[in-house]
Amino acid sequence: MDLFQQLAANFSLEGYFPLLAEVGVILTLMTALAAWKYIKNNKFWYYMLTLLYLVSTLIIILTNDWFFFLFSWELVTLATTFMLAWSDWKLVRQYFVIQFSGSSILLFAALAANGLGYTDITVIESLPLQFLLIMGIAMKSGLFLFHFWLPPIHSEAPSPVSAVLSGWVVKLGYIFLLKIIPMESGNTFLFLLGMAMVAYAGWQALVSADFKIMLAYSTVSQLGFIAIAIGTGGEYAYLGAVLYIIAHGFAKTTLFISTGIWQKEFDSRIIYDYKDALVRRPFTSIATITALLSLGGLVFTAGYKSKYLIKSAQNPGLLSTAVFFVFGLLSFLYAARVIYWIFINEQDYSDFFNDLKKRRNNYPIFSTDLLALLIGVLGIISVSIWPEMPGQILESLAVKDFHNLSGIRDTVLFILLSAYIFNNNQFFKVAARENLSLENYFQQTLSFIYGMSRKSIKLDTEKIFETFFIEAIFAASRSLRKFVYQDFTVQLLWIPIFLTLLLFWQQIYMYF
Repeated sequence: MDLFQQLAANFSLEGYFPLLAEVGVILTLMTALAAWKYIKNNKFWYYMLTLLYLVSTLIIILTNDWFFFLFSWELVTLATTFMLAWSDWKLVRQYFVIQFSGSSILLFAALAANGLGYTDITVIESLPLQFLLIMGIAMKSGLFLFHFWLPPIHSEAPSPVSAVLSGWVVKLGYIFLLKIIPMESGNTFLFLLGMAMVAYAGWQALVSADFKIMLAYSTVSQLGFIAIAIGTGGEYAYLGAVLYIIAHGFAKTTLFISTGIWQKEFDSRIIYDYKDALVRRPFTSIATITALLSLGGLVFTAGYKSKYLIKSAQNPGLLSTAVFFVFGLLSFLYAARVIYWIFINEQDYSDFFNDLKKRRNNYPIFSTDLLALLIGVLGIISVSIWPEMPGQILESLAVKDFHNLSGIRDTVLFILLSAYIFNNNQFFKVAARENLSLENYFQQTLSFIYGMSRKSIKLDTEKIFETFFIEAIFAASRSLRKFVYQDFTVQLLWIPIFLTLLLFWQQIYMYF
């Protein structure tokens, strides 16, 4: 068996994972197109990082080998970390620490799985091990209570990078869970986390004035539906999760690309500031509305069909029907609210075509932006019309009845209830959140801890990284050198390398 065959043995092209890999390629193409004019400096390195990110995500999705899986996920972490450098290096350091802490938990969980006999990534029956692996991906994929980094990161990240993170990176954990959670039984803990994510993050999205913050919270809420689907178990629940990953990927990538354009056009991320949006950017408006309607679960859209699959997999009864109706209404509310403030409130379309001819854009209309948005819109429409996917990859959905009549009924109810709720709450016109940053979150946490002892601390992330950790490492190294011989100190560096070789000896031995 040659080296290529040995490598190929660690990958699988069965099931719906190749489809997810193809979608990942398309979404990466969209973000690459959107970044062409958005990223001004060091484009070569940005696109090298994008290529590294793309190859690594494909390995994560298709491999069944723990070593390739962990190694590739760390490459994704490194690539996306340095992509944030086009915004702020402090953001880079904060994001890296968060992702590194998540990697540590995931590495421990993978080692535990390997030690318990799961030498390949496959279905895991042990509930404690499932719990450990869910915690392993919690930080990286924004599970409830571990999602705190998403809104601050998105508030400062370049829009193409936000599209990468929210459109696909956070979904890698759920694709991994599709491999290890038994379809027959699901996982109750994951189901409950999903419920909390839909409710809490959905409300936060509803009361957000910043478009990017709203999208960040809506990502957490929408990921909750995927967690519910995998936690529920069953064929249609898993198909609903796959369809939701695809539909949300196209919708959220389109929306984050759009927010970059809106921000450049109006020099603001606040949705109340977007006046004459449809006149000034008609195609961007169409893309934004299409993606928001899918996000809100409007009947016939990809968002509706994926939500319906997840709902139909639940135990029939009044309680589950009521809960999913409320969840659907919440999604519709925060999507419809954005449409209202950007395209309806104080807009005059009486002389639309003449205004269109006289429009002036503060940000040029680039063909690469239009192409990226066009791919996103076509992706949303394609998934809406052909949920079974071209070639009937999800063939059981070709004959699935999505009960569009009940969907029309629910959509009408959503519209009526939304109109009533908005009218009685001033369309949730709230002030933009201030000082939303990871540094403030860390500051609040430390202040709470130190407040118990009547002390206070002011957190400076940059000083912590450049002073505290560096000095701590230097002091530890100096103490170690004093304690042992210098030659022995050098030999200590081989210990982690030796342990890694020992752990994966069987896989490494196969290649030679």
